[in-house]
Amino acid sequence: MLTTKKCPKCDLGGADLTNADLAGADLREAELTNAKLDGANLQGADLTKAELRWRDDVGDKGKMGISEIGDDYCNVTYEASFKGANLRGAKLIQTDLSSLDLSEANLSDADLTNAKLNWAKLNKVNLEKANLKSASLESAELDYANLKKANLQGANLSLSSLYHANLKEANLKNANLDHSSLLGANLQETQLINANLQGAKLNGYLIDTNLSGANLSSVSLESFNLQKIIYNSHTIWRGASYNEFTQFTNGFNSLNEQMEFKRLSPF
Repeated sequence: MLTTKKCPKCDLGGADLTNADLAGADLREAELTNAKLDGANLQGADLTKAELRWRDDVGDKGKMGISEIGDDYCNVTYEASFKGANLRGAKLIQTDLSSLDLSEANLSDADLTNAKLNWAKLNKVNLEKANLKSASLESAELDYANLKKANLQGANLSLSSLYHANLKEANLKNANLDHSSLLGANLQETQLINANLQGAKLNGYLIDTNLSGANLSSVSLESFNLQKIIYNSHTIWRGASYNEFTQFTNGFNSLNEQMEFKRLSPF
């Protein structure tokens, strides 16, 4: 396999492929559960629908275990590891990467359309220009991740952590960021058109950030400078909080928008 790099639907479960050169490999629908791929070079590899995680309720793995994936009563989990792996330009369409450790991996230009990344560890990952359209990243860890110019249109990022993530020029149109943490995130020129930011924690850079039609209910905008944002009549501000140091664009009426004023505490 390391010679031809063609292994669609093959069984590599539990294989140690640490630092292996798998650039351009064909691993479509391959069995990779419990495989070690830390530091591997998977640049341009095709992992579409590859099996990367498997759960077993009795502990005997069996072949692929497809019938038991998603079984809520399973108590044994087999997961591939991709920490620090090079997955630049890789195809991971509809692939289940939930709970996997992809910290510091290079996924720039990767295609993760409709991929599942729920609870995945993506800290310091490089996802620049990656396609994450309609991907599910609920409760994912994306602290210090690079998502510059990434396509996250329609993605589910509810309850995710994006502490100091770089989302400059990213497309988050129609994305769900409900109760996510964007503290310190770079949102310069980020497209958040019709995005759901209800209850999100926010204090990043809002320069030319497009919030047209976005839901900002219950978002704290205290001491924010909002003079350079883009919004429209469909932007929902109801319940968002502000204080005497919040700076709005000319003509903006916080009372008409049913925002909540919170005076800055003297202590």
